[in-house]
Amino acid sequence: MSASMKLPYALSRRLAATALASIALIGLVGCGSGSGVAPVSGTVTLDGEPLANALVSFYPQEEGKRFSTGTTDASGHYELVYTNDQQGAAIGRHTVKITTATVQGEGGPAKPPKEKLPAKYNDQSELVVEVASGSNSNTDFDLQSK
Repeated sequence: MSASMKLPYALSRRLAATALASIALIGLVGCGSGSGVAPVSGTVTLDGEPLANALVSFYPQEEGKRFSTGTTDASGHYELVYTNDQQGAAIGRHTVKITTATVQGEGGPAKPPKEKLPAKYNDQSELVVEVASGSNSNTDFDLQSK
């Protein structure tokens, strides 16, 4: 801009603030805040009883999308976390793995994890879920121990 076309100070500050706000908004949209992620929650039961302290993981079948995890509470309820500040899972098909295995022992040598669930729910998971846009609040799993 030539010296003869200088903008008044207040107008140039307003333009600068608008430009910064636009850049910040583009950055938020570009990070997938909303458009490619949907909330997912539900209940996990084992033989009809709530399964507490189980790790529920959704692994997208589409390349380039990140996985989501959640842990069940005493009533078997879980909510997935996509990033530290975003709930949910990527929209699309997911392989779901549910495990109760935790490393045993504190301060000494770790014992191998003990798993309550059959491999068809974790290491060799047969669970597949489609995460749709909008709420997926009843994504429940009724697991059987045999």
